[in-house]
Amino acid sequence: MRKKAIIISGLICCSLVWNAFSQVSYQSNLPESWFERGKQMFETRNYVGCIDQLTRFKTLSKNVYLIQEADFMLAASAYYRKDPQTVQMLQNFVRRYPGAGRIADAEFMSGNYYFFSKKYRQALKYYKKLKIEDLVPSEQETFLFRTGVSYLKSGQIVEARPCFVALLAVGKDYKDAAQFYMAYIQYTEGKYNDALKGFLQVQDFSEFRTPASYYIAQIRFFSGQYLQVIQTGENLLSENPDNEFNTELYRLLGESYSHQGDNSKTINYLTKYVNSTNSPLRSSLYTLGVAQYREGKYVDAIKQLSRVTDKEDGLAQSAYLYLGQSYIKIGDKKNAAISFDIASQYNFDRQIQETALYNYALTIHETSLSPFGESVTVFEKFLNMFPASRYADQINDYLVEVYFNTRNYQAALTSINKIKQPDNKILKAKQRIYFQLGIEYFTNSQIDKAIQNFTQAIVLGNYDSEIKAQSCFWRGECRYRKGEYDKAASDYRAYLSTTGQKDKDIYALARYDLAYANFKQHKFTQALDEFLQYVSIPSASGNKEVLADAYNRIGDCHYYTREFAQAEDDYSQAVSLDPAAGDYALFQKAFMAGLQKKYEQKISGMDRLVSDYPRSEYVDDAIFEKGLTYLQLKNSDAAIQSFNQVIREFPQSPIARKSGIQLGMIYFNNNQLEQSIMAYKTVVSNYPGSEEARIAVDDLKSVYLEKNDIGSYASFVQSLNGAVPYQVSEIDSLTYLAAERSFMKKQDKSSSESLIKYLQSFPDGAFTTQAHYYLGLYYFDNKQYEYAWKELTAVRQHNDNPFEEDAVAKMAEIKYLTQEYAEALDLYKTLEGKATSGDNRLAARLGAMRSAQYIKNYAEIIVAADNLLSDTKLSPELVNEARFARAMAHLQNGQAINAVPDLQLLSKDPRTVYGAEASYRLAQYYFDNGDLKNAEHLINEMIETGTPHQYWLAREFILLADINISRKDNFQAKQYLLSLKNNYNANDDIAEMIEQRLKQIGQ
Repeated sequence: MRKKAIIISGLICCSLVWNAFSQVSYQSNLPESWFERGKQMFETRNYVGCIDQLTRFKTLSKNVYLIQEADFMLAASAYYRKDPQTVQMLQNFVRRYPGAGRIADAEFMSGNYYFFSKKYRQALKYYKKLKIEDLVPSEQETFLFRTGVSYLKSGQIVEARPCFVALLAVGKDYKDAAQFYMAYIQYTEGKYNDALKGFLQVQDFSEFRTPASYYIAQIRFFSGQYLQVIQTGENLLSENPDNEFNTELYRLLGESYSHQGDNSKTINYLTKYVNSTNSPLRSSLYTLGVAQYREGKYVDAIKQLSRVTDKEDGLAQSAYLYLGQSYIKIGDKKNAAISFDIASQYNFDRQIQETALYNYALTIHETSLSPFGESVTVFEKFLNMFPASRYADQINDYLVEVYFNTRNYQAALTSINKIKQPDNKILKAKQRIYFQLGIEYFTNSQIDKAIQNFTQAIVLGNYDSEIKAQSCFWRGECRYRKGEYDKAASDYRAYLSTTGQKDKDIYALARYDLAYANFKQHKFTQALDEFLQYVSIPSASGNKEVLADAYNRIGDCHYYTREFAQAEDDYSQAVSLDPAAGDYALFQKAFMAGLQKKYEQKISGMDRLVSDYPRSEYVDDAIFEKGLTYLQLKNSDAAIQSFNQVIREFPQSPIARKSGIQLGMIYFNNNQLEQSIMAYKTVVSNYPGSEEARIAVDDLKSVYLEKNDIGSYASFVQSLNGAVPYQVSEIDSLTYLAAERSFMKKQDKSSSESLIKYLQSFPDGAFTTQAHYYLGLYYFDNKQYEYAWKELTAVRQHNDNPFEEDAVAKMAEIKYLTQEYAEALDLYKTLEGKATSGDNRLAARLGAMRSAQYIKNYAEIIVAADNLLSDTKLSPELVNEARFARAMAHLQNGQAINAVPDLQLLSKDPRTVYGAEASYRLAQYYFDNGDLKNAEHLINEMIETGTPHQYWLAREFILLADINISRKDNFQAKQYLLSLKNNYNANDDIAEMIEQRLKQIGQ
């Protein structure tokens, strides 16, 4: 008892001593008092007071042990208060007291600070410094959990696993959480069965019920348990309408309903999914698109399916197939064909490839949408790739139809030539293909190739008798253009005798062309008969211009057969049919009146021509004929007035020289000798190299003889210094005539040497100009341009001689052929000023335009093109060339707006190279000026019409891609680019353009 009492007594005493000490310390300002107060506040979680007391303590005390304890409590207080300086203070403690017993607590708190801030990688930095045994048992389980979660959140699943395994084995507070996270790890590893068991174990715990249910739904989706996914998912959405996992849940539900065949709910949930995320899965977009297609929502389907095509895989291949079907449903067969084509290029799924290729072939066959001639090649490709296909028989039948309808004639011909034993139907198609190839070459002025193909069509026989007949007609057109009039006439007659379409315009045209072929051969009787038959055809009356031209030729034929009265009536008919182009007919009508001695009527007709057609090329002739007619009427004053008018208004015209001679004669006959001398001398002075100058010198002899002043004549002749030969010796004449006759028979080295010998023998002979001219022609024809130039230059030394005009034409051509285009341009312009024939005038304008194009003289191009187009009888081929040259000059000159009218006219016929390029240039103009609608419309027209000039079609596809890129529709742009890539095979710059744009849109 005593011992027990002593112990109790001791305890009481100690207690009294401690209480006394405590009372003293709380009331004292001793350093220990501050420490004790701070410590007590720390233990009671008064961290603000603790920090205040311990901070004051540290300023008063030098007790290292208590200061160390104070530093830890200060750092810990900052930790509990979530002070931003927490980690810095804890780590300062670690560095300052490396051997302290609270180091583990400081590192753990540092890790926890970052853990609670969800900065898991920084948390791991401090957790990794700890060993579990460094912590007190109550913190060890927490340490394992937080370390495991930090590893998991940092994506280090392998490192996280041991933490949760340990917790599952020995944990108490975190065992359920460890079960959830362990299941999650198994889920990420694809161990769905194990994960499902884990999630099911924690599903009833409120903390994990919702996330576990989401993962359970996903696992059941992966397992194909779609009804359970739907049940779980619908419940989750009902219970958690705003959960962050609902976006994924929409996807699971949408795709599960898809597997159950419920398109409506598929669309509902997948639409929500797509609208809830910036990066929807391609598979979900595909499923949504397919569901929309099945529900008839084709536009929506196209929108979603197009988003699936950003990669090259089986999903994209199937998406393109559905895209094609969707486009078909909305009537957009062009894009349908493109989509089927792209799907057929992929090899990921042979069945899809077969179906896509079949649909592609069928679409372009039904619509003729084969801009690059795919219609034949795609059918052949299908039969080669899928010979045992269930579609094979249909494809074979379609292939025969394609031969008849394709625009890729060369591919069709190549395909048919592979058939060893073609039947009549195939041969009929082959005949048509040769015909169409001929038309294509003819349209592009490749006449020899056109003749070859028309001939092949004719040789095949009567598989298609009308095609054979029309081939005869068009071969005749080719031969006519080559100047082979006899052969052309034979072809026209073959057509007229075999065609069954005598009510068509082409029949009337053949009759008209046959008449012209005879007319060109001076077979006027046959030509007259054909022209008369032409004007009697009812359909001929529809074209007034051509009908008027026919009556002009009928008049010409009657004129050549000296039936002047009938000819006059014919020309009257021509004038009444086409007054705008009636100058020739009016001139001829007046001329016919004169031949019938109806002189007043002739004069009246010529006056009408001058009045009604002041710019006509026949005006100078009309005034001259008036003068001659006045002479017939013995009205020399009126005649003089007419001839002077010609000389005054048309000094460069050959008619002016003739008028001068007439004036000299009139004055001589009127005994006005001085006026006669002046008139003749004016001709000699103004036209020294002309035949009229020689005649004037010769006639002057008679005038001076009449004046009895031969001395003055001799002086005048002497003053000419031989510039005008007026006496031709017999030897000179005979030598030249022999050389000329030899040359005309055969233009070879021997005959040319005869002309050279003449020039050597008679350097100042009367026929030197002619000799130089013929030698120039000989050297030109033999491509000895340097020698030709020398001879033709000699011709031009005598101005206004009869050969000067043709010499200038040849000299201009030499400069053009030798690529001296600036000199050629000058000569062509000179030629136009001298041209008296329509052929030389045309050559001058055409040569000037082409030369100016080579030297990029845009102003001269425009002038020459304007001059060409002023000719109402210009051939269609040259009209196209001139319009195109003028349009391109305006474009290059920065005046694009002026090019538009020509480009619009040319683009209407893309069969020609000018039309094809004009279509592209016009579309580019619209695009550059922001008119995307018109640009796209024009391109689509060209695609539907087709063109043999595929480079320009390819450029329009590139432009179509640019249009869609500018609209931010990269999918549509890619469609066009891939279609072009698949179907355009030429080796040019198109491939680079395609790749540049695919790269631009990120493909």
